[in-house]
Amino acid sequence: MPLRSLAAAVVVVGACAAAGTAIWLRRAPAPGPRARDLNLLLITLDTTRADSLGAYGAKDSETPNFDRIAARGVIFEQAMTAVPLTLPAHSSLFTAKYPPQHGVRDNGGFELDARQTTLAERLAAAGFRTGGFVGAYVLDRRWGIAQGFDAYVDDFDLDKAKGQAAASVERPANEVADRALAWLDTAASSRFFAWVHFYDAHSPYDPPQPYRTRFASRPYAGEVAFVDSQVGRLIRFLERRGLLEKTIVAIVGDHGESLGEHAESTHGFFVYNSVLHVPFAIAAPSGFAQGRRVHATVRSIDLTPTLLELLGIPLQGSVDGRSLVPLMTGASGDLGLDAYSESLYPRYHFGWSELRALTSGRYKYISAPRPELYDIEQDPGEAHNLYAARRPLADRMSAAMRARETDSTEGAQQAVDVDPDVRARLAALGYVGTFVAARSRQALVLADPKDKIDLFNLMTDAREKLQDAREAPAGVEMLQRVVAKDPQVVDAWLLLGNEYARQRHYDRALAQYRRALELKPDYDLALRNMANVYRDIGRPNDAVAGYERLLHVDAANVQARQELAQALLDAGRAADAERELDTVLAQDPGLAAAHNTLGAVRLKQGHLDEGEREIRAALKRRSDLRLAHFNLALAAEQRGDTRTAIAEYRSEIDRHPNSYMAQFNLGKLYEQLGDREAQRTCYEDAIASNPHFAEGHFFLAKLYLDRRDFTRAEALARRGLEISPDGQWAPLGHFVRSDAYAALGQRDLAGREAAEGRRLAARSKR
Repeated sequence: MPLRSLAAAVVVVGACAAAGTAIWLRRAPAPGPRARDLNLLLITLDTTRADSLGAYGAKDSETPNFDRIAARGVIFEQAMTAVPLTLPAHSSLFTAKYPPQHGVRDNGGFELDARQTTLAERLAAAGFRTGGFVGAYVLDRRWGIAQGFDAYVDDFDLDKAKGQAAASVERPANEVADRALAWLDTAASSRFFAWVHFYDAHSPYDPPQPYRTRFASRPYAGEVAFVDSQVGRLIRFLERRGLLEKTIVAIVGDHGESLGEHAESTHGFFVYNSVLHVPFAIAAPSGFAQGRRVHATVRSIDLTPTLLELLGIPLQGSVDGRSLVPLMTGASGDLGLDAYSESLYPRYHFGWSELRALTSGRYKYISAPRPELYDIEQDPGEAHNLYAARRPLADRMSAAMRARETDSTEGAQQAVDVDPDVRARLAALGYVGTFVAARSRQALVLADPKDKIDLFNLMTDAREKLQDAREAPAGVEMLQRVVAKDPQVVDAWLLLGNEYARQRHYDRALAQYRRALELKPDYDLALRNMANVYRDIGRPNDAVAGYERLLHVDAANVQARQELAQALLDAGRAADAERELDTVLAQDPGLAAAHNTLGAVRLKQGHLDEGEREIRAALKRRSDLRLAHFNLALAAEQRGDTRTAIAEYRSEIDRHPNSYMAQFNLGKLYEQLGDREAQRTCYEDAIASNPHFAEGHFFLAKLYLDRRDFTRAEALARRGLEISPDGQWAPLGHFVRSDAYAALGQRDLAGREAAEGRRLAARSKR
């Protein structure tokens, strides 16, 4: 029985009756195509508040395309999402289940289990061609959301996601639309289901022109307007191809955006209606009066049952959602639906309390360390907490929520405490995706997120600052304030490490990652980023250990296994690298980086033709692939083709300016050509790109020794020995220092350095 039967005054009968009267006076629908002939276009608007669209009353919006769909079909005025985070929200949309039932509780720490049945799987089984086109890595196929799609366009470049630039792991709406339209052009002759996801309204708000200028003081509204323009491209395509009259068009938001309400700057933290109330409209070719407005509460979980009924496909299996067709036809004015919502983000990311909400009629209850109850009809801004005044009603709603959790087969604690296999690489989008396990297991009452919103906003602001190198110092200062106030916020340590790594302060970066791993030893992001730093600074054995530790946590991580293979190759273990690559390519045959690394292995084995073929095939897949031109330069060197080798090293440096090994190798080629000034410049560039590159310091020291700059030579050799006192090239450092001291008249120091150089050289021979 719906909760509203337990609570007085939950349904305002008079208002519903008046709305129902208005519904029946609308123009009757005209006959149209049969349900079994209809196509489906589903558009999801990420981070889009309902009240940012004209159809919901926004007077200064620019959303004619959404408004047109709403006017053409049915608009749901009170649609509530299950969770204010992208991946779990879409999992609810596609499974018609709440997060406790489908098991996806956060971005990144979870993936949708293959045992769940999605809308795409149901439609594929019914003979539809299915295509999905997503705008952010948070919906990449690896999170399980691609189940049922014949074509799924994600292909995000994670090599660019090591920092915090959001643009590196998202795709703008125009590019998403381009990919969707290309597929629709091929699918138009079949019965199709196309899902198009637009991510642009997510922070930071930076719409393209002309929206940037037009909405200079309201960039969020500019992002919404830009997305709407791309919605228009899809609708116009259907019109031009004569498909609009036989295609259901559904547009729904996954969650909203707080924009400062309740002091929350973005979303994911609280469960107020600023992030739960989403736009939702369906235009079907026949059977419904145009312009119908449904005031009753509906849920995102109702989308799939509704669409299946409209398409004439039976709904098999148990779900939480219900078909809204009775509301669309006017057969019912209110289905009496209660809406459950949750945010476990504060707990998973900070170790603070989770939040849950239940909306029933005009009342909304929020379960928190300090509970909240609102009359959202009289108080839509949720400013006046009625919990103390209406305690009996709040208790009944709390009991109903607990009953729902008891019925769940996959509760929040079980989902996390078993350490899910997949963790996110989402720091660039603000979804860092960790869990402070030790704190979560305490029996103590966790902090109320209302008391921690300042730290949440400080983290959000810091991430946005870090996306701009000019603002990065302010971002670092903000993160330092976070860990000073709460040193248990593991994500803050991770982001500090990422920023120091970007600045090439590698020692400081490694120290921050170690702090993160003290709090969460199996934190995959910290493990991967630490291994990346070791690889970047030329410590391949440490990198190998790091990637192996990561794969122990996340054995299915193809990207990490590819990086392990490269580190093994760097460490001179070509056979081990090849074994790892066999596993990678069996899982993902098209991974360009794996083909490039395999090409490098073939070069090591002396198979130049085969190696070059692999590398060039990788470049065809990704023209900006790191190390591809470097490997081609190595091949050219093996062939004795110095001119081509120089050109390939230059290509690598042009595409990746901090490629210190390319700079160093190029310097050695210039030495062969007798161009000592070009050689010096390349060596200087190499140690600037990697201040921990000991070999570069030693060779540059020798060059300055030959130029009779003894002071500079001694300083460079000393720095190289500080970096690598026992490494392969350490004897050279001591010999350079010996010659420099001798030239400077310091005979005793020269003798000691020469002796140490001979000792290390003899040990190396042994």
